[in-house]
Amino acid sequence: MKILLSVLISIICLASSQTYETTISRRERNLDHWDAETLAAYLGLDPDTAQPLEDATYVGIDASIMFYAQWCKNCHKFAPVWDTIGQIVHAGTTESNLIMALFNCELDQQHTKLCDAAGVTHYPTLMYVGAGPYQDTDPITSAVAGDKAAGPYGPSKLPRTVKFQGNLNIGDSVLDWIKTMRGLSTWYRWSNMEGGWLKGIRGILKNPFSKKKAEPKGENALPVGIPTGLNVAPASSGKASMTTYALEKELKTSEEKMKSAQKDLDDSTQASTHAGFLIDSFLFPTTTNDTDAEGKAVEVPIDAFTKVNETIAWDVPLDGSSADEQGLILKSCVVDLTLDYCTRFSSKATTDYLDSISDLPNDKYPSFTEMESELLAVIKEIEPYCSDFSSCYENGFKDIEMCRPATCPFKNEAACRYLNGCMSDNIRKEYEDILLENKSSASASVETDATVESGTKPKTWGMK
Repeated sequence: MKILLSVLISIICLASSQTYETTISRRERNLDHWDAETLAAYLGLDPDTAQPLEDATYVGIDASIMFYAQWCKNCHKFAPVWDTIGQIVHAGTTESNLIMALFNCELDQQHTKLCDAAGVTHYPTLMYVGAGPYQDTDPITSAVAGDKAAGPYGPSKLPRTVKFQGNLNIGDSVLDWIKTMRGLSTWYRWSNMEGGWLKGIRGILKNPFSKKKAEPKGENALPVGIPTGLNVAPASSGKASMTTYALEKELKTSEEKMKSAQKDLDDSTQASTHAGFLIDSFLFPTTTNDTDAEGKAVEVPIDAFTKVNETIAWDVPLDGSSADEQGLILKSCVVDLTLDYCTRFSSKATTDYLDSISDLPNDKYPSFTEMESELLAVIKEIEPYCSDFSSCYENGFKDIEMCRPATCPFKNEAACRYLNGCMSDNIRKEYEDILLENKSSASASVETDATVESGTKPKTWGMK
């Protein structure tokens, strides 16, 4: 009964009136029906001219779009599959961060113009819009085969987009394609964009003690239509047109630009200083007195992992809520440098593996699943702690046996020496300064909130 209802609703939605579709974007179950302005916002196009906007960027939400025409029988036939996939991936929810949309390319001239700009040549055409660039062909194949190198629907014309080139009669292949494209987009967002998980952890030196922002309360639903932050303002023609990032940039004051430039300079200086301290600590490690096998007094580098265990720093939360400042400093440094080393090691292992299979014939070339399994096995064998580190970070290093090694767990001795940089006074001072800075910012924020709640105005200087 549910499947039959899904089929009926999908067909009814496709047959909705033109007036309804052009005035507002709407959501039916897990599918969004887009107007021209919403499509333009996601694709980074001017809604009136269909020209790419100069500084258009990722809106923060992935989208998988089905371009169709009312007369297209194949579109109506495929609509129930599209609807079912939307339910499976929980489209339209914050859980998926994915909107699955329908767009009528022949509703009016504006819709047609936007579809042409997107490179739609067949109905239905499926397109995915994600955070980062997609490569649907390579330069050599493109030079030989032209547009058909990407597949029967040709390559995508716009950044951050890719077309589905497979068989629409196989719903599972469409579902797998969406999951894969979403995975690539998520990885790019984590690794390269502000707020990304991997980028955030790599930047722990810059602000290792900041608390996570609370998730917004409310319904578990993504915005319908143009995403929050992309404004729509009346144009001289009377139509709605998207305010571009280029225009917003032009409206910024010179003072804001100077502050941004100064911040970049400060960050660069801090990074350079930090790199210098790491090199010094690697060449001249902090040592402690010990005895060798013959009982002679010797100096040996202090093992950072041993120190974390001795001071019980593993139990100190990274959000700055503990009174143990020294434990927080030590744990933050060890986590930061461990992530840095494991990221570098994984990148090298991946590159070496790809080089080793580059000459294999097509019939013996491994699948993505096989490659992933092989790489995980390589990392597990060579640096097992790196394969466990993500899980340890997520569970707060509660697993004592797996996450809290008594001594440096890396087989690469240079990595252990690198981690022992956390015992350097200079590097520990960096973390201490960041801790004090964050505490000052938090105190100022609390004071401001209390002032507002009491009904008094905050003190200002140089103003009457």
